[in-house]
This record gives sequence, structure tokens and C-alpha cells, in this order.
Amino acid sequence: MSDIKNRYRYGKPDSEGVTPVYIDGAVEPAGYVWKGRSSSSWWAQGAGDKLRTNHTRKYKAAEQLVGMVDVRAMVAAETERRRARRTQAPAGWRFATWTEIEREGYRQVRPVHRAPYVYGGEGERYPDSFADQPVTLTRIVRLHNGCVVVSGTEPGERPPYVLLMDPAHADLGALVREQEPRHVAPGECMGCEQDGPLYQAGTRLGCATCTAADLGLSPADLPAAIDDDGAVWWTVGDTVRRAGEVQDDDHTEPETGRVIETETQIADRTRRVSVDFGDRWPVRWHAAGLEPVA
Repeated sequence: MSDIKNRYRYGKPDSEGVTPVYIDGAVEPAGYVWKGRSSSSWWAQGAGDKLRTNHTRKYKAAEQLVGMVDVRAMVAAETERRRARRTQAPAGWRFATWTEIEREGYRQVRPVHRAPYVYGGEGERYPDSFADQPVTLTRIVRLHNGCVVVSGTEPGERPPYVLLMDPAHADLGALVREQEPRHVAPGECMGCEQDGPLYQAGTRLGCATCTAADLGLSPADLPAAIDDDGAVWWTVGDTVRRAGEVQDDDHTEPETGRVIETETQIADRTRRVSVDFGDRWPVRWHAAGLEPVA
């Protein structure tokens, strides 16, 4: 770094003796310095700041502003580094949203275990660590407040796995394998030539047995899309009505409610939603038993 004295220059003082300080050739002042009441008192204040600092000499006040600029630059660089990590997956893995995981029925994922805030104590988070080994998912629950609860099992003799995520944490998604297979359609396997459900892994189509063998997995660990999600993928906050209800002379307005919770059973390939109809306890429904409100 160059000599700090060469990094700043004084501008022209205003009518009250407040002098702008320009740093590293900037065209806008980084802050201001002015003389206090005593001969050995100088004040420094960053542009747009409310706080000011007191110094014994004018140059020390200016150097305070240089230090302030450097600290802000370091904070900005660290913030961008953390934000970039939101898309930087480890080798062999990629990020998937929890919605994709639910809809595709991915069984094995590596959730984000530690998710500090990118900056300060609110706003977006970034992934700082993941589950060391893939978690075999059994259930994903989305709550009315935007939080998400995932349940599953870990390798070995471990207790049931449960992770509660606030909305910013859940927005990060989880890691799935880059070659994570997808259940696509029934057909003929490219390997054993048997007819049955096919999975796509990269450009290869294969049955459950062949696909699992290629990837070193158990067939039970392959994804399977939800069976009864109906025509609409319901989310928390949606307005719904019971499927089949129609308007008539005695019932001019179909009874409607608001989705306050969704529950996806990954292992069972089923999905239920909890609906608040306003005058009773929330009711749990199979997703296919609900319709959107026109």
C-alpha cells in the first residue's frame, strides 16, 4: 500500500471551515475535517455518517477517513465473497431449490447446516457448511411463517434427522448430485432392455436397477415424483376451495380457504396441504382434492 499521506488530498474549506477530504483520487469526498474549539482539536466525519471522531492534528483526522474507506472496502469485498458462495457448490454437486427437491422427489440431499447472514443480522444468508454425508429425506414441511422443516435419516446409527430453517436459510436450497437421476416416463431400459419406469442420469435412460447400479446407489434411494399433487402445486398463502364445489341457488359462494401449511412425504410420494377456512381448525387435504379460486 502506498504511503497514507499520498492517498488523500484536502479540498477547499467552506465558509464554516469544514474541509472535504478526497481519497485515492475519488471525485467525491470521503468525508470532512474541521477544527475544534481548542488549538489541538480536529474533527473527522465520513460522508453520510452521523458519528464523528476527535483528533489532535488535522492529518490524523484525514488518516481516520482513509482507514474508514479501507474498512468499508474490506467489508464490501467480504460481503461479495459470501454472496458468491450462494452459487458455488462443491465439486460433483449442484444447488437445488426445496421446491425442485419436493417436486422431483429427490431422496438424498446435503442440506445447508450453517447459514450466517451475508451482512449484518438480517437479509440474505449464505451457505457456510453442509451435511457431511447425504441425508435420506422422508418429509418436507412448509409452515405458515415461511419456515421449512425437513426430516430424514443419516448414515449409521444416528437419531432421526430434523432441520428447521427460517425463510432466508430455506432460500439457499440444498446440494444434490450433479448427475442426480430424474424419474421421466415408462419405457425400455437402454441397459437391460426391460420395460418399466425409466430414470435419466445425464444423457442415459435406464431402469431403476441399472441406474442405481451405475451411480452406486440403492434403487430405494432414487427419486420419485409425487403421485397425487394434482394439477396445481399449492404453496403457503394460496386461496383454494374444495374440488367439485359449484355455485347454485342455495350456495352462491363456494367455501374458500387459505393454505397455511404444506407437507410432502418424500418416501411415500404423497402431498397434503393444511387449509384454514376461517371458522374452524385448519383441515388437512390431499392436494388433488382442491381447486384454485377463479
